[in-house]
Amino acid sequence: MTADPWDVLLTFVRLGLVSFGGANLPEIERVLVEQKGWLTPELLANGFALGQIMPGPNMLAMTHYGFAAGGWWGALAATAGFYGPTALLSAAAMLAWQRLSRWRWLPALRAALLPFGAGVLLAGALVLARGTLHGWAEAMIAVSAFALLWRTRVNAALVVVGAAVLGALLGL
Repeated sequence: MTADPWDVLLTFVRLGLVSFGGANLPEIERVLVEQKGWLTPELLANGFALGQIMPGPNMLAMTHYGFAAGGWWGALAATAGFYGPTALLSAAAMLAWQRLSRWRWLPALRAALLPFGAGVLLAGALVLARGTLHGWAEAMIAVSAFALLWRTRVNAALVVVGAAVLGALLGL
């Protein structure tokens, strides 16, 4: 049974308005997996991974999720709902930011937002880990990739390809 396109549209409007840089995976998981039942944790993680390797916005997975929920109409509704309102708000915020750029408190506000962003990204990483790390081999590949990216200047694309090859060799 497919979801009603209006339900998909309204759900993704709300998700788009509460997502910051696409890093609100815990809320996306809560709504799409636990509340609506449109996705499984594996489908959520796979869609996120697919969205990361595609050109364009890193949250292209929303179209994939909408398709899983409601077919082609669901894909259209999810894409329009997730990106439409936030694009308009982003344009308005950019204009306001430009007007307020000379205010003394703006650098303090920008600095205060950095820990918030780090916490949201960490929560998203934990959601992805729950949906994809089912054994020691997957965990070791993830930890090794993280360590390489954190401690070296290795190109992230090489780390992704290397992890994929290692996972394929191990039959994951």
